[in-house]
Amino acid sequence: MDAHTLDVLDFPRIRELLAEGAQSPQGADLCLRLEPATSRYAAERALEELQALWDWESKAGPPPTSGLQLIEASVDRARVEGLCLDADALLAVRDTLATCHRVLEYLEDAAAEGSLVGGYADRMGPLYELEDRFERTFGPRAEILDGASPRLQQIRTDLKRARERVLKVLRAVLRAADLEPVVQDDFITVRGDRYVVPLTTDFRGRLDGIIHDRSRTGSTFFVEPLRAVELNNELSLLREEEEEEIRRILRELTRWVGQEAPRLLQNLAAAAALDALGARLRLAGRLSCTRPVFTEEPELRVTAARHPLLQIQGGVDVVPIDLLLGSGTRLLLITGANAGGKTVALKTVGLLVLMARAGLFVPAAEGSRIGWFRDLFADIGDEQDIDRNLSTFSAHVVHLCDILERAGPGTLALLDELGTGTDPEEGAALAQAVLDALLAQGAAVAATTHLASLKAFVYARRDATNAAVAFDPGTGRPLFQLVYGYAGSSNALEVAERLGLPAPVLARARAYASAGGDAVEELLRSIEETRERARRSAEEVEALRGRWQERVCEQEAAVAAARRERDAAKDEARAAVREMLDRTREELRLVIAAFSRREASQQEAEEAVRRAEADLVGTLRPERPPEAAAERLEHVAVGNTVFVESLGKDGVVEGFDAEAGRAAVRVGTVRLRVPAAELCPPRGQGPSAAGRAAAEGRRAELRGVRSDAEPGTLEVMVIGCTVEEALSQVDKTLDRSLLAGVSGFRVIHGRGTGTLRRAVREHLRAQPQVREVSSPKGDDALTWAELE
Repeated sequence: MDAHTLDVLDFPRIRELLAEGAQSPQGADLCLRLEPATSRYAAERALEELQALWDWESKAGPPPTSGLQLIEASVDRARVEGLCLDADALLAVRDTLATCHRVLEYLEDAAAEGSLVGGYADRMGPLYELEDRFERTFGPRAEILDGASPRLQQIRTDLKRARERVLKVLRAVLRAADLEPVVQDDFITVRGDRYVVPLTTDFRGRLDGIIHDRSRTGSTFFVEPLRAVELNNELSLLREEEEEEIRRILRELTRWVGQEAPRLLQNLAAAAALDALGARLRLAGRLSCTRPVFTEEPELRVTAARHPLLQIQGGVDVVPIDLLLGSGTRLLLITGANAGGKTVALKTVGLLVLMARAGLFVPAAEGSRIGWFRDLFADIGDEQDIDRNLSTFSAHVVHLCDILERAGPGTLALLDELGTGTDPEEGAALAQAVLDALLAQGAAVAATTHLASLKAFVYARRDATNAAVAFDPGTGRPLFQLVYGYAGSSNALEVAERLGLPAPVLARARAYASAGGDAVEELLRSIEETRERARRSAEEVEALRGRWQERVCEQEAAVAAARRERDAAKDEARAAVREMLDRTREELRLVIAAFSRREASQQEAEEAVRRAEADLVGTLRPERPPEAAAERLEHVAVGNTVFVESLGKDGVVEGFDAEAGRAAVRVGTVRLRVPAAELCPPRGQGPSAAGRAAAEGRRAELRGVRSDAEPGTLEVMVIGCTVEEALSQVDKTLDRSLLAGVSGFRVIHGRGTGTLRRAVREHLRAQPQVREVSSPKGDDALTWAELE
């Protein structure tokens, strides 16, 4: 990424905003040197770290980096043998060392919680011995502690005692009776590091001593009595010893700092990097940014984008815009009036791409997608260069030459006011040629222009689109929004009027514009009107499709509800059958037990068994009330509502095979084939005696179907039947099984020649309600029908 592109897109100002949020000079320096990443991996890693800090700060607070100081030069000097850093420099090292320790603890907590931020701890190491040395040397008020060394502690003890001896002598002088007339004030002070007493000028003859100072008025002398001279001398010697010991301690501490310089600077660098990461997070919060999503394709799908530098300006209402480039569109031409936001939109494109590459969140809506562009070029603004004797147009051409030389697949070129600065016709021709070349080289382009021929050029290409900066038609003021699919008018006269150009000049300009006409503008207006009609038609089609989709969803919901009701009914029926079977078994067990104990006769036992069987059959297929029976239908027609005698329910005829004498009837959600002989007029028509007799006969016939198989199943015996009789019995059992909600039933057909077995199985496989046909345990005498 060249420096010119960064400059014209105002990326240095973003660095400055970042540095404002740093808590340390090192972190601010890193922010000012931030560069867009050269690889997608590095950019995505930086975004992941920023997201990790965002998440971790919500639990642990911001990184404690505010105590870092500029100590690099001092640490480098500490490596020089014999050099001694002063106390201020060493105190700066101490504070930085303590801050690094707090940062390391912060990072270790993050690593323990599995946060990506914890990875910064790998760049740091504790310096416990050096920290301990600083703690033993300096106190909380930056003083050298007595315990910094045993020698210093002894010297300061001796100093205290010597000071007390001097003060004792001087207090005795002040209290002496013969000196009371010459004592100016009752206090002891210091002059030239020696303890003295204030006396009047006529003290001579009363006290021998050395005058060290006098007051401004000349009425007071500060005198060191001769008896205190030796004591003061001793005190001065002890002070010199103290200073020498302190220099030795600082020199030793400096040597320690020099020895630990590599680790200390490494810790400082890691803490500074964390501080810079925190500054990136603070900028994201300041600008209400979100994390962008990188895509493999060079594209832009950024919604509600805002130029970050406009956001921080007070009193500016920033209007979000959508930035769309890609998915077949490789050229975005932004058109419209001056002061409408074209250049701002172009800079927003470039600046958001740069921010994302630099590991920064962007001021845009959540989920905004930014493709990975291999390189970014920009030719924006007034590029006039007086020093190089270049006009504005010449400067633009120089940059265009550079862009054409370097552009290729996966690159993005941002071109402002393309084709301007020279004759409009020649400028437009040159602009079209440049765009052709860039697109042919595989680059993506976003450009702004006022030239009508370029707007028409875009309409002629499938890989290009126009976007107009919107204007309020009532007030003529810009709305600072992009409207895609339209070419914007320059609105030069409206802008001039709003800026105060005299009315006569405006009137003359409108007359010239009307007389000259512009065929291209008329063509563009015609195209846009056609596109608008097509857009409205598409919206109407989409609305119809939406209503159709709603209907489909409603039907699907209804079908799903019906299926749920059917499944619930099946579950309820199965539960009822299981309960009935359990009850029947218990009754039979009691009968057998009573018979075994000879408490019941054989006739009573058989009668009990017959009653249980009758109850079982009656529960599986309840008999219709006598009044529901009806006479047989004389004519069966598709669509008629009929009463199915064997099921005891009404159904609708959906098909009729006259040769086979069977009808396809839908009863509720169940479809089955029924012999025409079982069809009666719909329920509600009065039954006849013949109908009731036929119904009773069928009930007696169906009692032959066994239900003493496993719980939840039925069983039918067809041994000895003809094929037609057997299939009729199988159909009836299938109907009863479906209504009872059981999982399947067995057909006992025996082995014999196999004719009956094959017919039964082929017949069952042809039924849509049968899921699977098999032989239980490999027994060819039986066939199991598994139901849907």
